Amino acid sequence: MKCLQNKLAINIWVITLLLPSTMLAQEEVDLFIWAGQSNAQGWTGDGAYYPEHEQELDSAILLNWTFHGRESSGGKWGPMQAQRGRYAAGHFGPEVSFGREMVKAGYHPAIFKYCLGATGLKRDWKAPGTGGIYDEMIEKLKLAIENLEQEGYRVNIRGFVWIQGESDAGDEAAATAYLENLSRMIDHLQEEVLHEPDLKVILGVDEQHAYVRERPIIVHAQKNLANEDQNILYTSMYGLPKADATHLTPAGLVQHGLRIFNAYQLLAENESAETPASTFADSWEYVGIAVEELGYTRWPCELKVDPGWRTHSEIAHYVGDSPEGPFVFSDIAIKREMGETKGKAPHNPTIHKVEGGYALLYIANDGLKEHPANQYICLSTSKSLYGPWEKVGEDGVILRPPTSLNYWNYQASNGVNNPALLQHPDGGFFLYFKSEKARMGLAVAEQLEGPYVQLPFPVTSNDRNIEDGYAFLYKDKFALLTTDNHGMIEAGGGILWTSTDGIHFDQYEKGFHRINAYTTIDMEKAAVHYGPMGRAYAKFERPQILIMDGQPAYLYVPSGTNIYGGECTLSYVLKFK
Repeated sequence: MKCLQNKLAINIWVITLLLPSTMLAQEEVDLFIWAGQSNAQGWTGDGAYYPEHEQELDSAILLNWTFHGRESSGGKWGPMQAQRGRYAAGHFGPEVSFGREMVKAGYHPAIFKYCLGATGLKRDWKAPGTGGIYDEMIEKLKLAIENLEQEGYRVNIRGFVWIQGESDAGDEAAATAYLENLSRMIDHLQEEVLHEPDLKVILGVDEQHAYVRERPIIVHAQKNLANEDQNILYTSMYGLPKADATHLTPAGLVQHGLRIFNAYQLLAENESAETPASTFADSWEYVGIAVEELGYTRWPCELKVDPGWRTHSEIAHYVGDSPEGPFVFSDIAIKREMGETKGKAPHNPTIHKVEGGYALLYIANDGLKEHPANQYICLSTSKSLYGPWEKVGEDGVILRPPTSLNYWNYQASNGVNNPALLQHPDGGFFLYFKSEKARMGLAVAEQLEGPYVQLPFPVTSNDRNIEDGYAFLYKDKFALLTTDNHGMIEAGGGILWTSTDGIHFDQYEKGFHRINAYTTIDMEKAAVHYGPMGRAYAKFERPQILIMDGQPAYLYVPSGTNIYGGECTLSYVLKFK
């Protein structure tokens, strides 16, 4: 069936080329220039898996393709299809799903695709005018535009998609020069070649690639360009399925094309805006200190954060006259249990009003031996915020790591920790948690007290550390607000993950900025109690949201940095604008 479809596509292309220009529609086409290395090309996009869904749209998409120094369409335009080379049925990249979405959005896309895998911007594409792949692409691009015009089309130049950077990340000098080289190439394309200074540009690189993880300067360069120019947008490839360490699977290529389409739509929608589209992170404003208690972090300040939190934590109750604080100490809700081998130091609480009372969830452990693998999640309930708090079940424990080796976090090196509770709108309870490789998991129960049954797979697809999730409903979706420890978007910030079913969180945006973005800080005078000394920013931890009238109202966040220079850490409060 696949072979027959490919033959039909080729026949349609041949027939189209044989038609005289007077028989072609005299209409506009929307030109998109698509360039880069292997994931732009679709190196593992086996044509045998060419997406059949909505394939009828392909006849409305024009394609001119070249794999530099290898196969090409010979400079000719034809309908969207799998391209020759790599596999018996050809291969395809993200341009297929991108083009189809463009058709549905009312465009008449003409995609000029010029790619080659394992190529570096500095080494292979080179600076304009120096005889690299870029210069050859520009030569072919000009001919392709002339061909469209000779066929009677009016060409609207819409955008440039650049998916590249892994090769430059493999070389220190190339990585260091990447920002300058990429900026120069884009400027030349906009100003000197296309004479479109406001040309929309979409950038991307495989953040999961080993070279890019080693030298994230490539990601920072692309993000910096996007932050400085409202016509440029950075797109992420995180979580897309991969066929190997470098290349996306056919399904991953389809998803990537959808992300690029969504990015272009954002650029098009904000064409007249003076600033980029805001994110959830932009909705917060700094209020001040939520909790500051002399001598305590909620373990004695004379102890370092680590191992203090593992051995001497306790959960305290603070009271304020308003949600903006300040809050003062009232009582101890969950005490630390003493002992030689068991710490059970309760830590990282979250509290919810449930069924006429209150549910207080937290983590505990069995002492420093085998820590942090021995962490687990507990629940205590009370009719009053002032207690008494009663542990449910056996010593309050409601979730431990799974005993089945088929589960994603079997024998997890960090146990199960950092609970986030959500009362499902259709009944029952969703308990989110962090576990192996700092991904978020999910356990469900019919009743608050459990039993909680864990799902065998994680609900987030991150490969960099996130933690401290807070679960809530937002704009008719399930939401998780987590920290962004190592820069999926910005190291030290936060991520808002969203899902339509509460089980697969495949969409995300920036959830909160670093503290420095909300208030003026002199980092030389700030006291860093936890985290790298000399870091240029202060990082929030363990976000908790106060929901009022069904909407986020306040954000409470502790930090290992006291921005005012005190001897203990602080908790801060921000308000939703």
